[in-house]
Amino acid sequence: MTSRRIGSALFLIAFAAFGAAEVELSAALDSDQVALDGTVTMSITATYSSKGEPGELQPPALNDFDLVSRQQSEQVSFAFVNGAPSFHRTIVTTLALTPKRAGDLVIEPASLEYHGRTYATQPLKVHVLSAGQTPPPSRAQRRPSPFDALDQPRDDLDPFADVHPGSRDLLLRASVDNDRPFVGQQISYSLYLLARINVSGIDKLQLPRLDGFWTEEIEAPQQLVGEARILDGVPYRSFLLRKRALFALRPGHAVIEPAEVEVLTGFGMLFSRGSSRRQSQEVTLDVQPLPPGKPLAFDPGNVGQWSLSATVDPITVAVGQPVTFKLVATGRGNVRDLRLPRLGAIAGLRAYDATTTDKETIEKGQVTGTRTVEQLLVPERTGVVDVPALAMDIFDPVQKQYRTLHTEAVSLHVAPAVAGAAAAESVAQNLLAAGGVRPIRLRLTGATRGAPPWSTPWFWPLLAAPPFGLALLLGLGRMRRLLMVDPQQRRVKLARTAAARRLRGAQALLAKGEAPAFYAEVARAITGYLADKQGVVAAGLTREELARALAERGHSEEVVGRLLRVLDDCDRARFAPRSGEATAREAMLTRADQILNELERK
Repeated sequence: MTSRRIGSALFLIAFAAFGAAEVELSAALDSDQVALDGTVTMSITATYSSKGEPGELQPPALNDFDLVSRQQSEQVSFAFVNGAPSFHRTIVTTLALTPKRAGDLVIEPASLEYHGRTYATQPLKVHVLSAGQTPPPSRAQRRPSPFDALDQPRDDLDPFADVHPGSRDLLLRASVDNDRPFVGQQISYSLYLLARINVSGIDKLQLPRLDGFWTEEIEAPQQLVGEARILDGVPYRSFLLRKRALFALRPGHAVIEPAEVEVLTGFGMLFSRGSSRRQSQEVTLDVQPLPPGKPLAFDPGNVGQWSLSATVDPITVAVGQPVTFKLVATGRGNVRDLRLPRLGAIAGLRAYDATTTDKETIEKGQVTGTRTVEQLLVPERTGVVDVPALAMDIFDPVQKQYRTLHTEAVSLHVAPAVAGAAAAESVAQNLLAAGGVRPIRLRLTGATRGAPPWSTPWFWPLLAAPPFGLALLLGLGRMRRLLMVDPQQRRVKLARTAAARRLRGAQALLAKGEAPAFYAEVARAITGYLADKQGVVAAGLTREELARALAERGHSEEVVGRLLRVLDDCDRARFAPRSGEATAREAMLTRADQILNELERK
């Protein structure tokens, strides 16, 4: 009987201990000092050791603080320890608070109701400085949290270098393959999800804005494909979410903002399905300028590993018959920023406008491209006409040196034109037919005198018809000139209206989600206005020539610079994979309309 009572007592003690450890509640601040116009973050962590619905959390009363935002994150883990199941659910509630006054303030305890018991945190003290002051960094009141791994800085390029057993079960990591690239050199940006729990899917993937980079999509998996990894002896599954090629547009310090994703977790009856939001770390780049020693004709866009070739087809042709000159650049790099040499004037050849086509492919994670320039040439004299060799200066980021590419000169053999049927026909018309000149033979016959023509009734009306018709024609011509509007003047007068109509068309394309067509229509609105109103055809001008033409028409340097930036942004967004966010497209409409208004006022 005594042993039964002792066993019952031990069971009650163990049950009480299990109930006491059923939930743990704690609170911490990211800093114990804050400025009056600053924000302090409070994290309330509730850890449950049993399944079921979580308790109801009551936040602090916040008499001396204002609540700016509230967020909640959750992770669930299940394991077998010594043959017994171990379940843990951690819910972190993050409060962003701003103080109402300066001085030493106290954040009241938070409380939690769970299974009939009330749990409370300790009050937290905060020293509030005057507005504008910068508090020193402090983590004195910060307690270890399962989410601390996201706050650690990166030390190298390995996206999983800071992952250790027990740090987190679900991580989002971003990485680049080169954090010190040259301007215009490709780097690969990869986004990984690392998990020790079941992942059933992802939702609401938000990639960072890549300002200052030209981007191309390399991989965008439609399904989650996990790869097994062992980190410090702990098995993980890594999922590649996105991989992009980035080309830096300017040197200096660059920061790629964090990415965010909503992860769906759980499956079956054992695990309850849920969702968790994860954020990656920032990625810092030190973009290197191109080294000194640039050739005089070097263009900053010619960065990569390129080859150059030129052909003429056919090489034997008659005078007046066209041939096609083709210049091809192939290699690795940003082909859309490549600048190829131009074929100058050649004596004996008439040249027409060239056409340019680009083709891009992805090979083993590298962006490769081909730019082809085709130009029609027409020989105007016989003999041998030489198409000269062309040269292009590039910077090879792999060899870290400048190189000059050369094409070979091509000799064009021009033969005389073959006599055609038209020339033979003209000669035949000069020949006499029927054996030569025939004699003139006169045949005299009698003539009778008729009535004079002015005696007929139709003579005088017929005589008056030419001057009357001439006067009528002159009058109609004058009336037509008075009523007719000069087409050039009409285009100048309606240039702003036509541009506004194009912007409305672009807005309609924006509503349909056609981003590339939207940016193309915005660019056409501006270039069409310049052609109609200013007489500047932007399609045939470089950016420098366009800026010079607008400056000669009296436009300020600031307005010209903004106009060129809008055109460049439209060109970049047309070929970007996602073509920017909706807010950026709305802002582009506003920028284009402001530029048109300033041009119209001038």
